[in-house]
Amino acid sequence: MINISFVNAHEKYMCIIWLRNPNRHYREKFAIKLSEDLLAPWMKKRLNVPTLPRSTRTIIRELMKLDLNIQPPKKSDSKKRKNCSFCPYKLCRMTRNFCQTCSRAMCGEHHANLSKDCFENK
Repeated sequence: MINISFVNAHEKYMCIIWLRNPNRHYREKFAIKLSEDLLAPWMKKRLNVPTLPRSTRTIIRELMKLDLNIQPPKKSDSKKRKNCSFCPYKLCRMTRNFCQTCSRAMCGEHHANLSKDCFENK
C-alpha cells in the first residue's frame, strides 16, 4: 500500500519536475524525503517514551537533527522505594537513592551522584 502511494506521489512529483528540467531523475531523493516526512511525527512521539533505549533515542535525535543534550524528564519527588537498577532482581535491594541525571535507583553498594552509564557517557 505504501509502495503504491509512493509510486503515485512520485509520478505527480516527476510531472512537475519534468516541466522544469526534463533531464534529471529524483526518485531516490524523493523516496528518502517522503519517508522522512511520514516518519517525523511518529519519531517525535517516540522520543517522549521514558523506557526508550538510549541508543534508539540518540539515533532519532540525529535523524531529526535535534539537540543531543536534552535534559532527562523531571524526577518525581516522591519518597517511594524502588529496587536497585544495577543489582540482580533476586537480591531485591530497595532504595531511595537515585541517579541525578537518569533517575535510576541505586542501592548503597552502587550509590554515587551519577550512575556508571551516565558517567561514561559524559
